[in-house]
Amino acid sequence: MRRGMVPVILVVLFALSAGSVFAAPRALAQTPLPITIGYQSNVNWLLFVARDLKLFEKAGLAPTYVKFVAGAPMIEAAQGKSIDVTDIGIVPFLIGLSKGVDWTMIGISMEQAYAEGIAVGRDSGIAAFGDLKGKRIGFFKGSTAHYGLMMALRQQGIRPDQVTLLHMPPAEQLAALAKGDIDAAWTWEPWLQRMNHEANARILATEGDFGIYANVAGFAARRDWLRENRESAVRFLQALLMAYDVMQKNRGIGVRTLAGEMGIKEAWVQEIYEEAPPPNMYLWADPGYRYSLVEGSGLHRRLEYVAMFLFMEKVIPMKVEDTREALDASVITEALRERKKDQ
Repeated sequence: MRRGMVPVILVVLFALSAGSVFAAPRALAQTPLPITIGYQSNVNWLLFVARDLKLFEKAGLAPTYVKFVAGAPMIEAAQGKSIDVTDIGIVPFLIGLSKGVDWTMIGISMEQAYAEGIAVGRDSGIAAFGDLKGKRIGFFKGSTAHYGLMMALRQQGIRPDQVTLLHMPPAEQLAALAKGDIDAAWTWEPWLQRMNHEANARILATEGDFGIYANVAGFAARRDWLRENRESAVRFLQALLMAYDVMQKNRGIGVRTLAGEMGIKEAWVQEIYEEAPPPNMYLWADPGYRYSLVEGSGLHRRLEYVAMFLFMEKVIPMKVEDTREALDASVITEALRERKKDQ
């Protein structure tokens, strides 16, 4: 169901009962602070629920939204200081770092190792991963899908020269699979679901099945903005915390919201939710959490691996020498502390 088709009365009823679902932060009574948020239409449960339920406003913000179709324009917008916080994958985030963009991740928007993987044509003769030898595989160069595919091939003992790798955007992969021009495609959601339902394909394996865990996106904030607008950043995460709590009580809100945003069936979004639910914000500052923002965490190490991969594949012109400040757990720590007081 598209967002515009949701009955108005349901939205009103939810708004009236919102106080029983989550506790509003004390910032609500204060002057709304402006914030410009960049985003793409992807699997971002927290952002879209917070936007559609006006939780940013409830947290004391006056948000402006800027929609992008890819990561590269986000990098330019951050350089030009026309966005404050943006939802961005780790690959364009690292590319931005290599170009001198001074930003840091203050949150995780997607942790979807099981929502990125390989779809194979049902008539391709591919029953197992080893059957990919000699086959044509679509992928998007310079993405987490590129990294995941190459790591999976290496792990399974298949050399890149034993397959035909074809660089193409996900929409072209979908069309090529449907026509039989490629045998498989390594991509992310919602394209995996679309291939499964629209291109006579099936999902063979996901990144998480190989223990790769690189399909991550985060909320990147410009450091200069963060220094001068710390309270805005805290309120931003407080709004996302409210969205997370809402979906823990009723996942259907997130499913309907995401289906409307991406223009796909709710049943497909429900399948995505089963594999890749909203990231657990309450664990972002826990060093034992796989996607923790703490320096030295598993996510921190993966940033270093992916950065080296991008340099070796000549996606970035120079190494990202220092990722120590690429993640910032202090903002979520403060937001959680304030959240506890409010509750």
